[in-house]
Amino acid sequence: MDLISVIVPVYNVEKYLDTCIESIVSQTYDNLEIILVDDGSTDNCPAMCDEWALKDPRVKVIHKENGGQGEARNLGIDAAAGDYIGFVDSDDVISPVMYERLLNALTENGADFIQCAMVKFGTYPFKGFDSAGAVVNRPRVLTNGEAVKALIAEGAITSTCPSVLLKAETAKKVRFDSGVINEDVMWVYRAVRESEKILLTDEVLYAYFQRDGSTMNSAYTEKRFDAIHALSQRALEIKTDFPDLFPLAERSCAGGCMYHYQWLCRLPNTGEYREFRVRLHKMFLSRDLKAVYSVTDLKYKIWYTAFRFMPALTCKVRNLLKIGL
Repeated sequence: MDLISVIVPVYNVEKYLDTCIESIVSQTYDNLEIILVDDGSTDNCPAMCDEWALKDPRVKVIHKENGGQGEARNLGIDAAAGDYIGFVDSDDVISPVMYERLLNALTENGADFIQCAMVKFGTYPFKGFDSAGAVVNRPRVLTNGEAVKALIAEGAITSTCPSVLLKAETAKKVRFDSGVINEDVMWVYRAVRESEKILLTDEVLYAYFQRDGSTMNSAYTEKRFDAIHALSQRALEIKTDFPDLFPLAERSCAGGCMYHYQWLCRLPNTGEYREFRVRLHKMFLSRDLKAVYSVTDLKYKIWYTAFRFMPALTCKVRNLLKIGL
């Protein structure tokens, strides 16, 4: 029976941790190694993790100084003994059949990587998964090149590692970037690149909690630029790995620059927000716009051209028309 290592980075989530872990230990597929990586929590999480290790022999706990989610996940990967590796964020909830369904799909198709669909919730307790007993469509099967296109152009693959289960030998080839806020962007791309056969299932098996103050729901800060830098870095790697897809990767980065600038246009044009706008526009201008335009329809060629010369006005118009955000 294949062993699945489930890596859970934990940091100051005492309100949600028990619910998260309960959803993991209650899986219908029970041959699990559950690795809780306490990333220097200052609340009651360290003690809660240790209590779970006493209650369930499948739970292992690593305590470390705070270094960020990427570093915690890397440490979990290094410690993992499983044949397959998955990730769960410590304020989220997974379907009771998640790992049974994902592992069955991987083994039946001889695949390396599978990603399921996700649902967002904003208040506890989570009301449950409608798909827990449902019959779902067969997974979509992709080569790594097809999967990269699905990631950067279709949005069919998302840059979210917790919805992924993959072979351990693949996971151990790929590292999370430390000290960044959007480490999933590069990790998912690299994991897809290192996989030969990729599966996508439309079954909703993962629920992510987005609370006030969570990473992607807080005020715009310097760390937000990590997202754009990640898209830029991804484009550079794609240029080498899958050169035919480079224009699509550049378009993804250009679109990200305009999206973030548009976001900033909802905030006062003063101080650091003004500087953010300047830097975003410079990053947009540094893209290979000829490559971008080669894979862009007429409507967005007009938007990108307008943004190139009149970024603030363009984004204010888009906000008024409720386009993009």
